[in-house]
Amino acid sequence: MSEPRSRSTFSAYTGAPDVPMDFAPVRAEARHAASDAQPPERSRGGLRLLLLALILAGAGGVAIHQYRGVAADYLALWSDRLPVMNLPEINRPVINRAINTVRLDSPLHRLTGQEVRTLLAKYTESGFLGVDVQDLRDELELNPWVAHATVRRVWPDVLVVSIREQEPVARWGDASLLNAAGDVFSPPLRGPESALPALAGPEGAEALVMSQYDLFAEALLSLDMTLASVSLSQRGSWTLEVQDGPVLRLGRDDVEERLDRLVSVYRSGLQDHLADARTIDLRYGNGFSVSKNTVATDAVARR
Repeated sequence: MSEPRSRSTFSAYTGAPDVPMDFAPVRAEARHAASDAQPPERSRGGLRLLLLALILAGAGGVAIHQYRGVAADYLALWSDRLPVMNLPEINRPVINRAINTVRLDSPLHRLTGQEVRTLLAKYTESGFLGVDVQDLRDELELNPWVAHATVRRVWPDVLVVSIREQEPVARWGDASLLNAAGDVFSPPLRGPESALPALAGPEGAEALVMSQYDLFAEALLSLDMTLASVSLSQRGSWTLEVQDGPVLRLGRDDVEERLDRLVSVYRSGLQDHLADARTIDLRYGNGFSVSKNTVATDAVARR
């Protein structure tokens, strides 16, 4: 009977049979390699939390800035309710201070101080933090005399208001004015505007009438004439009125050439013959007609 064969085993250390194999160093090396290959899940989770916290903090900052007036009102409301809630009395700072000073950063020529004060009164009641400076600016700019306005806070209790007023350069129609950009605005007239040149024309023709006024005024100034008014009819016909002088009818075509013709006649020595002209009609191809003030007309004018 043959003897049973013994199974041989291999040791990583001795090479002798029947010694158990030790895999602990192999497993440790494998774990070390795995840790180098990818970051732990816990580290990535921490990064996500940090990123989320930064996003929430930024959004909160934007919301506080956007709704700071509302927040101030709620803070003031809850501070008033503290005694009702039977909370202990504490010395707490006043955050939403009353507005003690409103400073105008620019001189006023068209607006009155009373108009500005009346408008500011209803906004200053909500306190330094509660006042909505953008709404206040928008309401200031609703006044036709205001071209642009800015409002800013200066800690702890000051509002600074800056107003740029409209600068009229001409009257437009019966009750409106034009600024240098050709924009129409209709403020309450103060009186000095009556000395401005009078312009009139169809809606949308403001810039054209202004530019033609400049050309006509320059041509007549060479004759020591002051242009008082320019009007453009719906059909495109131009009429000029000289201050203390005649009405000039230029028509629709070649208006600058026609006015140059009149200037040439004046300079040729005929100005004395046109001194008492009431109307000069330049709508002819090679000349013009003159309507003079008569004795009867003068007599009626003196009555």
